[in-house]
Amino acid sequence: MSTLTRHVALVSESSSVSLAQLTPVAAAMQKQVTRDFGPIWGIHATVDAFENLDSVPVDYWPVILKDNINQPGAAGFHTDDNGQPLALVQVDATWPLTVSHETLEMLADPSGNATVAGAPPPQAPKPVSGFKRVVYLREVCDPCEDGSFAYSVNGVQLSDFITPHYYDPGQSSGVRYSFTGAVKQPHWVLDGGYVSFGNPKDNEWYQIFVEGKKVQLRKLGVIKASGGKSLREAVDGKVRVARVDDRYRLKPATAAALKPPDLDSFADEQAVRASKLREFIRGLR
Repeated sequence: MSTLTRHVALVSESSSVSLAQLTPVAAAMQKQVTRDFGPIWGIHATVDAFENLDSVPVDYWPVILKDNINQPGAAGFHTDDNGQPLALVQVDATWPLTVSHETLEMLADPSGNATVAGAPPPQAPKPVSGFKRVVYLREVCDPCEDGSFAYSVNGVQLSDFITPHYYDPGQSSGVRYSFTGAVKQPHWVLDGGYVSFGNPKDNEWYQIFVEGKKVQLRKLGVIKASGGKSLREAVDGKVRVARVDDRYRLKPATAAALKPPDLDSFADEQAVRASKLREFIRGLR
């Protein structure tokens, strides 16, 4: 039986991102999903840009860009009243990277509840380092989240992502743990990234995060998916509470941050090709 195709809709409700700017990002995302992500994770999907939410077909999962998403965090994963996934992305200078991140994680785990058992992260301090098993929340872009590990598709910077081998019990030669190869071993977190996991004995949840090459452990407490929220939503909520004192991403993006990224890396080549195509069409009889 073939895998059903998933459909993602990119929609801008931001005054800073037009449909003309969103379309090349959707094209780059489609190439990333078809060429890079899909074969590794066994997922078939389409990614399309739409002018507004009214024109999005009902079986598409929306990724919605806004100037201010009115909650902490540059992006947020949610499930709607029917349990279908959606994501909000707050627009800043690297919004295509965030769109890629959220889209890939939505495709890898539409419910926001998938977990994978394994050994604790090798960077974990005590007492976590003494756990025999943990369950990882399957967020495929978090361990390599920082834009330093992004890669270019059609001139657009998109997110690196882990492979299923990230959850292997041990390191092996010739194995790729993230698409770009930046992650070198299972369960490892790169600078600027993080990984969320729980202790199956007591359902206590934790995060390992790395900032400035310093590894830190965040205790999130007991977490259960409930009240219509997914496990991923519950974990994100706990992180926001834990980081309230440092005003974790509370402020909406500044006007300077909303400046559109450079999406014209190949503009000259594209213009030449467009001119030739128009000339060819005019010559048709």
